[in-house]
Amino acid sequence: MGGGTLTARTHPFFCAPLPYREMPADLRAELADARVTILEGDLNYRRLVDDRHGDPTTPFAAVVDHFPSPVAALRTLKSEVVVRVDTATVARLDATGTPRRTSGRHAVVQLGP
Repeated sequence: MGGGTLTARTHPFFCAPLPYREMPADLRAELADARVTILEGDLNYRRLVDDRHGDPTTPFAAVVDHFPSPVAALRTLKSEVVVRVDTATVARLDATGTPRRTSGRHAVVQLGP
């Protein structure tokens, strides 16, 4: 951070109950210059992927193509929403019978696009 390679920023939008698809133009312009934006947490993940409860094998890049920079999502699963999990992993985890998407025992790191 001291060398300017990593910058922490904030904006009032980050506290808003809106999906990232609806971010204001000034924030979109600021993030467009970033090499990568790191978003952390279940709520930020849900805002990023439009809180979709669809097919978990949907490619991450397909649902974050609206984001103005490459994005890294760091998240512990605490809700049903998840994308870009391969079919074999979905089947293996579903077969356990445990609430894997909501227990907080699993996490994902996803990069896109």
